[in-house]
Amino acid sequence: MKINKTIKNICWLLIVGMSSLGWAHAQVIKGIVIEKPNGKKEPLVGANVYWAATTVGAVTDDQGKFSLKRIAKTNQLVVSYAGYQSDTISVGSQNNLTIVLKTLEELKTVVVKSGKSLDVEAIKSELLTVKSLRKAACCNLSESFETNPSVDVTNTDAVTGSKRIRMLGLDGVYSQIMVENMPSVRGLASRTGLKFIPGTWIKSIAINKGAGSVVNGYESITGQINVTLAQPDNSEALLLNLYGNAMGRAEINLNTSRVLGKDERWSTALLLHANNVSQGIDRNNDGFYDLAQGTQLNAVNRWKYKGDVIMMQFGVKALYEDKFTGQTGFTRNGERGINLPYGVMFNTRRLEGFTKFGVLPPNNPNQSLGIIVSGIHHIQDSFWGLSDFTGIQDNLSINAIFQTQINDKHRFSLGGSYVYDRYDQNYVERLANTQNYRWQRTESVPGLFAEYTFEPNEKLAVVTGVRNDFHNLFGNIFTPRMHLKYELATNSIVRLSAGRGFRVANIIPENFGYLISARTLNAANDLQPEVAWNYGVSWTQKLKVGKREGKLTLDFYRTDFETQIVTDLDANASEVSFYNLTGQAFANSFQIALEYELMKRFDVSLAYKYYDVQSTYNNTLQQTPFIAQNRFFLNLAYATRFDKWEFDLTTQWFGAQRLPNTASKPNEFQRETNTPDFFLIHAQITRNFRDWSFYVGSENLGDFRQSNPIIDAANPFGNQFDAGLVWAPIAGRTLYAGLRFTIK
Repeated sequence: MKINKTIKNICWLLIVGMSSLGWAHAQVIKGIVIEKPNGKKEPLVGANVYWAATTVGAVTDDQGKFSLKRIAKTNQLVVSYAGYQSDTISVGSQNNLTIVLKTLEELKTVVVKSGKSLDVEAIKSELLTVKSLRKAACCNLSESFETNPSVDVTNTDAVTGSKRIRMLGLDGVYSQIMVENMPSVRGLASRTGLKFIPGTWIKSIAINKGAGSVVNGYESITGQINVTLAQPDNSEALLLNLYGNAMGRAEINLNTSRVLGKDERWSTALLLHANNVSQGIDRNNDGFYDLAQGTQLNAVNRWKYKGDVIMMQFGVKALYEDKFTGQTGFTRNGERGINLPYGVMFNTRRLEGFTKFGVLPPNNPNQSLGIIVSGIHHIQDSFWGLSDFTGIQDNLSINAIFQTQINDKHRFSLGGSYVYDRYDQNYVERLANTQNYRWQRTESVPGLFAEYTFEPNEKLAVVTGVRNDFHNLFGNIFTPRMHLKYELATNSIVRLSAGRGFRVANIIPENFGYLISARTLNAANDLQPEVAWNYGVSWTQKLKVGKREGKLTLDFYRTDFETQIVTDLDANASEVSFYNLTGQAFANSFQIALEYELMKRFDVSLAYKYYDVQSTYNNTLQQTPFIAQNRFFLNLAYATRFDKWEFDLTTQWFGAQRLPNTASKPNEFQRETNTPDFFLIHAQITRNFRDWSFYVGSENLGDFRQSNPIIDAANPFGNQFDAGLVWAPIAGRTLYAGLRFTIK
């Protein structure tokens, strides 16, 4: 019966999708991008104009003009130019646009400043641009959210210095993290993959809270994060970024791009990154390095072709990372033993390739067909103490999307996908006894999806989507999702969303921080996939006091788990247990945020967040550990005229967090049941010249550090050792400096 129901669902999707073919009518958007110094119109040559959250765009010519085909996916047109305020235009039925940059009061469209929401979209979305990312050093993706309240960043353990993110109160593994709509931070890289995307490569980050679009798969539960990298056809010819900090970290980034041929249809980009930490730091004098040492090498070569009908991209990425840490006497090639220094090592080799192929019919530019194919080969070798973990993942992802805009009120997306994952993971635990665990599985998941967008007027927008996938191991996966936007009054918008998500966990790569300890692994044999529903409501009110603009946002999201793999650190302080949920598990997230231009070129962003995240641990419903129920965020950004000087200050307050139960340990090794609250302060000053930018700053300016983060640090091979109970920074204040050199 289930198979028959699945076949009926698939047939219905195909019939509805095919019935919409051929309804679209051709349209091309033309326009000019200008500035108005002293009231005089001047064209901006080389401005970037592209459809939001896509790579479809154009560059203005020597008269500031551009021509761009409409696409069915979005009506949001992003316009950017170096040194000017990026704008996002809501394109209605008009075909000729005049876009003025910098003079905000003359704009009649939604302006995206330093990552403000795209208020006209049905799906609640926030776009972080290069300008907002450069408020901090942003060495990699995990550090790109420090100046944004929507995503939380925390440490994973007291030894490696690795970071994790959270959305809507839940771990980042419940967020779908993509690079240009292709799978990226997942599987074996679900915890470490955030640092595999250098910050200098990032062009923008789109953050969607709650249930995302069905077009990108079924794995999104709390949201989607889509990273757009520097593009071959509209990026700087050369961008050099050098960075160094007082902790011994040095990095170099080099982005190059070039448009080829007389017709300028081909373009290519080469993105290079290298970082190295050459010295060990032990600021708390516990005998362990506070951060990992070692090297990462990372490179991307990508190509792009833009024809009148066909658009194509392809590229390859290679990464090598070798990091080590542990007791201060440990060296990378040192021997291991209970009478030798405790060591931790991570070695990763990763190769990725992708191709994108799109067709824009010349007689129907409101229709498009796109195919995205990507592949990943990931190898990880690691150890902590005497225990070893090795993992191999091979991934193939194919997504074919047909999009059509029937008219200004109706848009439709239909497609199919296929995801293949092969995992081979081996964990040898050498504590009091030796245990060998091996997890091998092959996932093969074909699927179909359809998404319909209805916009009868400028006030109302509804997006409904459904997909049906068949998992070779876990059967049918049905994923419905819905988004609604309604304008209550002028500049007052409410949004509703609901949707279902499904994911398969990898317990060791996602939780290795807890295993840098004397805890033994206790994993159930029948662990099931995680399934959850997410519901959300959001209200946005745009403000204007005199000539100053602002925005007030309130949102509430709830996530209810049907099934969950519980990570239990409470039942036994000498174990980390993984078992299927028997009872309730949920997360409530409330946020109120205010963004306001206090005075010219001085922006203020305030946010308060409340989390109630609970799960059933050993038949008892209680708060999930390491989550601050109350948080406060403040960002102050000031720029002098023409952005010559930029000043940024970010303050975060973290309320108390529940800690796992350590009552079974001897008194001297027990921890409090809750943490104290604390502040973190980050600051940066940037001086911009025509081609050069110099910046200095500090992370954790107040030098707050978790005291005694490692339990029984003097006896790492003993029964009480635990470096996984981390709730605050370990290394303390980090001073840094850097420079950027740009050739347009």
